[in-house]
Amino acid sequence: MVSGAKKYLKNHLLKSLKDDFIPAFKFYKKRNTGYFSLMRIIFPYITFLGSLYKGVDETKSALELMVDYMGQIDNEYKDKSRIYYIAYRHGLLHTNMIKVFTYGKKKLGWYVSFANVGQGNRGDYIGTNLAMYPKLFFDDLCKAIELYIADFDFKTKQVKLMDNFKRGFIKMGTFYSIKDIGKDKIVQKFLRKGLKKYGI
Repeated sequence: MVSGAKKYLKNHLLKSLKDDFIPAFKFYKKRNTGYFSLMRIIFPYITFLGSLYKGVDETKSALELMVDYMGQIDNEYKDKSRIYYIAYRHGLLHTNMIKVFTYGKKKLGWYVSFANVGQGNRGDYIGTNLAMYPKLFFDDLCKAIELYIADFDFKTKQVKLMDNFKRGFIKMGTFYSIKDIGKDKIVQKFLRKGLKKYGI
């Protein structure tokens, strides 16, 4: 079972992330298009990995994965994962706009750079904007996934990691009833009509 989980993470999930991101990054560099798409590629993987790591499909799981594993790559992730995830993941996937924050009288915005950057640039502030370097972020996530995979070899962590992996995997692949979508009657009615139209 452990070897199967490790193979899935390495040969499927990590490979899929690389197969999605690297061609898109090369295309961006060549054509200067797809500005936000690189981050849209990365964050669903973090969401899914968080569910496998903690066994629950919720934002907290993704954040804990980032803090626990990306935080080993650079301490900046231990403090700033929440801002990155809410601003970039929630912002881009839900509204096509990165979120900005206020804290008292202070404002925190965003800044995306595709410059070649070295160590110590994670979590940079450009003025009052938290910088994001998509290629560096991708590289760090790949290293974090390798660390997560390696933890399956530790007997003290193995049982809990495997239990959570199984629960998370099953949860992410579960069929949903219309009733599970939410309490919004209009949404449920709309979905029922759509499914009925296609004979489902």
